[in-house]
Amino acid sequence: MNAMKVTRAVSAALLATTTLLPAEPAKPTFHYTIFIARPAQDVWDALTQKPLVDRYYMAPLQKLELEKGGRIAYGDKVALIMGRVMEIEPPKKLVHSFAFTGSTDPESVVSYEIAAVGDRMCSLSITHSGFASENQSYTNISGGWPVIASSLKTLLETGKSLPWPEKGLRAE
Repeated sequence: MNAMKVTRAVSAALLATTTLLPAEPAKPTFHYTIFIARPAQDVWDALTQKPLVDRYYMAPLQKLELEKGGRIAYGDKVALIMGRVMEIEPPKKLVHSFAFTGSTDPESVVSYEIAAVGDRMCSLSITHSGFASENQSYTNISGGWPVIASSLKTLLETGKSLPWPEKGLRAE
């Protein structure tokens, strides 16, 4: 049998024994990258230090235990958002679980990745994943993250955060 016939025979055998599995629908993931004219350490500090977080985030930082398994919570008198630190690599990466208190939506995952771009600039990528569907939590974070990231950027570059809109936050 020549090489061409062998190749055809093997290909036919593989096709005959291959089972095609249906593709799983893509799960929604939110991703946002912003460039900030500050060193990476300053952005890390803004993500992890309560006095800075409280100036740009939608709710005050109640608790952040900077260790794997540590708790994270945002809110005034009661926690509005809760989670656990899953990965930490200062000043480059912070990953934590995320759940809106009182929501029946499953827990999701937030990842902040900071990459230096020279000495005086960096990128901040926020990826929020783990959604089973475009549920209410996904809708909420899709409108919230761009404003939060923009406010963080403005705070670090000008010393003032953006004023939160009174209503109507939603991604277009």
